[in-house]
Amino acid sequence: MEGFSASFVFIRRSRRQSPSVHYSRTARPGFTLVELVMVVTIIGIIAAIAVPRVSSASNNATRNALEATLANVRKAIDTYYAEHNFFPGYDPANGSPNGDQFVKQLTMYSDAQGHTNATPVAPYLFGPYLRAPFPVNPANQLRTVSVKAAPASANPAAGSVGWVAVLSTGDFGVSATDAQLDRIGIVEASRKLEVSVAQ
Repeated sequence: MEGFSASFVFIRRSRRQSPSVHYSRTARPGFTLVELVMVVTIIGIIAAIAVPRVSSASNNATRNALEATLANVRKAIDTYYAEHNFFPGYDPANGSPNGDQFVKQLTMYSDAQGHTNATPVAPYLFGPYLRAPFPVNPANQLRTVSVKAAPASANPAAGSVGWVAVLSTGDFGVSATDAQLDRIGIVEASRKLEVSVAQ
């Protein structure tokens, strides 16, 4: 009888120690289809509001960068003229218009005749008027400069170079197609004329 009661006690204790697992019928392991559709719809609404604003801010920044670059280069051209009595862009060897000379004369040290040098040793005591490298045109990502002798001279194909300079007047503007200017937020005809050179 003692052996039987001892084994009965052992069985009762082992039952108490075994963990009991309960499954609730109300537990949900995932999301319902309605909840997923609502989340996707909310994300779509937020994206529809945010994306145009981000795109508009990017266009404003690009347009502002273009206008700031134009103002800086035009000021540098005026300063060069005040010190040399002629506009940059003439090749000092033969007096012909030269886009590479235009860039060098604004970004390097120069002498009174427009010859350029990388260091400020005599007689190269003027400039530089802009930091090298020459700025990029934000509308087409080009930094090349096409120079022409007079406003009536032929323009390069729109957007084929970064910038256009007129040597007789000191005018300087962007070279870009209407579509490129539209893309950065310059859509009005009057604004397009302001950033371009005289035709």
